[in-house]
Amino acid sequence: MKMNLFGWKKGHKPKQWLSREKAALSSIALQSLHTSLEKNIQDITKQLGDNTDFSSRHLICIERRVTLFFFQSLIDSNRLNECIVLPLQERREYRSKQEELLSRENGKHDLLQEIQWRIASMADTQRVEEWQTAIQQLCNGKALLLVDGEAAGLLVGIEKTEKRSIEAPETEQSVIGPKESFVEDFHTNITLIRQHLRDPLLTFEVVCIAKRDRTQVGIFYIKDVTNPSIVKEVKRRLSAIDTDAIKGQVHLQELIQDNSFSLFPQIRPTERPDVTCSYLLEGNVAIILSNSAHALILPITFFQLLNTVDDYYSSWQYATLIRIVRIVSLVFSIMLPGLYLSLVAFNPELIPTRLVISMDAARTKVAMPVFLEIFFMEVMIELLREAGVKLPKPIGQAISIIGGLVIGEAAVNANLVSPVTIVIVAITAISSFAAPVYILGITYRILRFFLFLCSTILGLYGFILGLFLIHAHAARLVSFGVPYLAPLSPMRLADWKDTLVRFPFKKLTKRPAFLKPLQQTRSKPLPMESGKQSGDEDNQ
Repeated sequence: MKMNLFGWKKGHKPKQWLSREKAALSSIALQSLHTSLEKNIQDITKQLGDNTDFSSRHLICIERRVTLFFFQSLIDSNRLNECIVLPLQERREYRSKQEELLSRENGKHDLLQEIQWRIASMADTQRVEEWQTAIQQLCNGKALLLVDGEAAGLLVGIEKTEKRSIEAPETEQSVIGPKESFVEDFHTNITLIRQHLRDPLLTFEVVCIAKRDRTQVGIFYIKDVTNPSIVKEVKRRLSAIDTDAIKGQVHLQELIQDNSFSLFPQIRPTERPDVTCSYLLEGNVAIILSNSAHALILPITFFQLLNTVDDYYSSWQYATLIRIVRIVSLVFSIMLPGLYLSLVAFNPELIPTRLVISMDAARTKVAMPVFLEIFFMEVMIELLREAGVKLPKPIGQAISIIGGLVIGEAAVNANLVSPVTIVIVAITAISSFAAPVYILGITYRILRFFLFLCSTILGLYGFILGLFLIHAHAARLVSFGVPYLAPLSPMRLADWKDTLVRFPFKKLTKRPAFLKPLQQTRSKPLPMESGKQSGDEDNQ
């Protein structure tokens, strides 16, 4: 079966996106503004007049009536007075008779254009002629200025700019790398990405989705690197979203990823601008969402999820060692409880004799079967983990540590579980914390219970069957047309230089082939050292 960029077989079309091609329509009817100011006031009052924080200001500018509409809770009142109200009040009349005569000789005076170019020139302005755009921008924090006799309005950007300061990342901490992360402000996140990647070909596009709140979604990609088919597919899926509102980046992630029922994350969220830029340089696409402190990286593969930011801020030897440790922690986190149960309860003959005798001696006084021991301790670990997250940070850490020690010791003394079970569950819990991405750690935990259930029913056969099903499902997944297990399946040895191991940077000259970038070469090999060249010349 031959695979192309967006499917397993040539001619195969994306399955759930064909019926959602049409873009979402706004709930506001498409109507043009009137030349009559009274009619415009009636229309906008009918739409927004029931809101307590909706206000208006009536002014005179160059002998014509001007009305200003805005939401008090969304605009900056100081900027409103400085950029709009005071400049308009200063131009109540013509400055001279000559200006008045010149204006009348040229026909009808375009006051809206003069306000945009001269009077309110210090603010961000945009001409608007439809109610749909005007009301949507009002809800975004802009002010709408209407002039009597003009069938258009002027949107003035005076949004309130209260935002959280840039802080160190919480879930993707780095020992050596930059200590800054995304915030909830849309424009601040754009600035952070452009500061880290000052490439003139770095392209940024904005798409508004959702029918009611018109959420802003920003798309970042490098024009001469990223495959245009991936960018086109991302835009198509975003435009196909037909929902009232986007509740967060997880909501958007589930709407656009290929398989929403899969446990494996097919889009990587990150809170680090440097990680976002490194993926952009590889040929990926980054999505940022208004009111979200994370960027979404796509397409993504399973082995890319195992990489962390410190892999590229450390030496290649240390990065390779840590990646191997992560693979070991992955195996322990998913497989250890199920393997222990299948060996002890179903196939004890596969365990060395001395170890079997020691384990049986430890379990002599334990009344519960092995699978109940493991299940009981796993549930306790999950309860402690959840309690540690919900409680305040200092108290949560104390509860997690002290609770684990007290419950484990009490369970052993009460002969509810054996010490070996405590060790197995503890190693499993610690290994799950080594997941480089938070959502990947959740996948580890769910798959661990799945393998444990398979081992409880069928023993070692069930354990092997569960591993086979997990691998078959992962091999079937694609992320925006890219195989999820690339470069392992399909096999591309050239991309293994930065997968399970990390070669020195001077050897990483090619971008990942599974992304099909427009420019395959990332860097050129360094020339031969001058000392070596002179030595060769002397030998000749």
